[in-house]
Amino acid sequence: MLRGSIASTVSKPHLPLLIDLYFLRTLIGIAEPESEQRNKNLYAYGEFLTDLDPRFFHAYYFLSLATVYSLGGDKYLHGDLALKLVRKGKKQFPDDYRLRMLSAFLLTYVERDQRAAIEEFIEISKLPNAPAGAIAAATAKFVDEDQFDEAIAMISEAMDEGGHGSMTLLSDRKKQLEIERLLRKLDAAIVAAKARTGRDPQTLEDVIAAGEWPTDLTHDPHGGELSVEAGRGRSSWLVGRLKGISE
Repeated sequence: MLRGSIASTVSKPHLPLLIDLYFLRTLIGIAEPESEQRNKNLYAYGEFLTDLDPRFFHAYYFLSLATVYSLGGDKYLHGDLALKLVRKGKKQFPDDYRLRMLSAFLLTYVERDQRAAIEEFIEISKLPNAPAGAIAAATAKFVDEDQFDEAIAMISEAMDEGGHGSMTLLSDRKKQLEIERLLRKLDAAIVAAKARTGRDPQTLEDVIAAGEWPTDLTHDPHGGELSVEAGRGRSSWLVGRLKGISE
């Protein structure tokens, strides 16, 4: 295969025909049985086609998807190559949320780099009409840094703007954040109650009796019943506690 930079110079008068020819070869390659080598070849076609035409969006998007090869059991090959092609495309289409969502997907499920994925979600959340799922995912960084006011403000702003897709998803995420903010305060109260009494509080009543929690605050803002479980605060509204960015 010719290098794209050379081909685009040598064959400049016939560049559209050359692009069509290699795109046809790419389509033939996609139709072949999937294998480690076939997927790696598709990446090479993607690199070549986008060297010939840097604005060839579909070559970035679809061939990045086709590059990843599953080994089964949540193990993959060529995730680094797929990300390389996506990042090349992002330079041409920096505001295209499809490429950014693909980048976040690859980072999350293929490369297992959650921190980098969340950073991508944060960038996506800044785009007009960003998907609700990306906005909700972006708040994980604020949860990680215990910045619940900022996370709730991000969700509230997106809900006020509209146009981000599922309002139910955003509304539920806002509720989760508001409850987790309260539970973090309850966690601190549990620690303080233990320090005061020398015993691990087993119930919310134990924390209240130690003078570390208001007697009238037994439910979260959305009606969930507060309790103490395994040394941490719990709400019956949440199935589990919210987490930030896992390492």
